[in-house]
Amino acid sequence: MTDQPVRAALATDRRTQRAARITVAAVVVALGGLAWWYETTRPIVTTNDAYVEGNIVPVDDQTSGTIRQVLVRNTEFVHAGQVMAVVQADRAQLRLLHAEAHLGAVVRRVRHAFAEVNRLHAERIADLAILYKDEADLARYEKALPSGAIAPIRVEDARAAVREAAARVAAAVAALKAARALVAHTTLATNPRVREAAATVELADILWARRIIRAPLSGYVASRRAYPDAMVHPGERLFSVIPLHELWVVANIKETEMAHVRPGEPVHLISDYWGGRVTYQGRVLGLMPGAGSAFSVLPPDNATGNYIHIVERVPVRIALPDQALRRHPLRPGLSMTVRIDLRSRGNSVLHPLTRTPRRDDRTHIARGERRAARALAASLIAANS
Repeated sequence: MTDQPVRAALATDRRTQRAARITVAAVVVALGGLAWWYETTRPIVTTNDAYVEGNIVPVDDQTSGTIRQVLVRNTEFVHAGQVMAVVQADRAQLRLLHAEAHLGAVVRRVRHAFAEVNRLHAERIADLAILYKDEADLARYEKALPSGAIAPIRVEDARAAVREAAARVAAAVAALKAARALVAHTTLATNPRVREAAATVELADILWARRIIRAPLSGYVASRRAYPDAMVHPGERLFSVIPLHELWVVANIKETEMAHVRPGEPVHLISDYWGGRVTYQGRVLGLMPGAGSAFSVLPPDNATGNYIHIVERVPVRIALPDQALRRHPLRPGLSMTVRIDLRSRGNSVLHPLTRTPRRDDRTHIARGERRAARALAASLIAANS
């Protein structure tokens, strides 16, 4: 009799445990189904046609010559302004020497022109003094002529002397105007001929300075094509520098899925380089103003009669967070899997979030070259003054 309540209690506990297990299993299955439904039906756009892009800065040769020395290698990090190679540019050096000599000669000729103005001015004053003297003599002779105190021939000679002196004064005035026309309203440094010769020196000095190939900005060296004793010409690519601190992703989305893609929408990115264990949380920056075919080298001509409809893809620019890039660096060209969440309302497609970065990516090499060239020209002008 006493065992029956115990057995009943044990049976009740078993039924309770079985019901609890069934309930937990049902909840797990329901949550799994809900998660599956959420992942498969929520508004997202997914593509694996996405790639990392970045600024690949070319470093070109800018003067003719033979490469004398190469100081960097591929994958090496260089700082802005660091010397990457040196070109033995003999022609540029000779051109600079010729320009320096020409500037010195021009400065001396302009100095002579300023001195010539002073000389002609003094000569004009002297000629005017002679003219005034001859005119005074003529006046005395004409006054004394009626009394017979002076011969008529003296009066005629005096008149001829006055005409000759007046002609010399007129010639001196014309010569002075011509000399002043070359130097009027200028100084030695601002004279047009000096400035022209100084500009030639500056240009030659810049070309001579560019025999030293410098990194335009900080980054990693790639695509090295410079080797010692190789002949190079202006415009020839020698290196590429890639700054890895600023990268972005370009995802090529089908046009049939672009209706709700907007700047500002969050993006979930997975890199094939790091695998699924690393994810990046990006944001749509903007949409390219044309499909990919519009920018191809050979755009399609759909009016030829053999038209085949192809779903076009629109490139979408996606930002990568700086902190994530520092923890897990990427390289341009790597593949990405992109999932754009369309639930949040972004900006209009006509108002992208793409902005010029706050970092100063300008190179100061050209500014330094121009400053040094001006200093050289000014020193040559001063030396020949």
